[in-house]
Amino acid sequence: MEITTGELEQPGMLEVQVKDASEVDNALEEAISVVQKAARKHRIGILVTRIETGRYIVRAHPAVPFGLIRQRHDDASR
Repeated sequence: MEITTGELEQPGMLEVQVKDASEVDNALEEAISVVQKAARKHRIGILVTRIETGRYIVRAHPAVPFGLIRQRHDDASR
């Protein structure tokens, strides 16, 4: 499992990459808990996007109402 945070103290976006499907839930929960700080600060929700198998973007997003988490699948391999 790999979570890319960059050098921000309260990142508003993280990339999550897992090699095994059994890691997905824990990796996304961890990323969401990190991004929640930025989402709370800006009073926006969180969008989790699957960009391909095993790769996700978790970001604070203004299109998602504050307090909600939404999922989207942009799987390029389809």
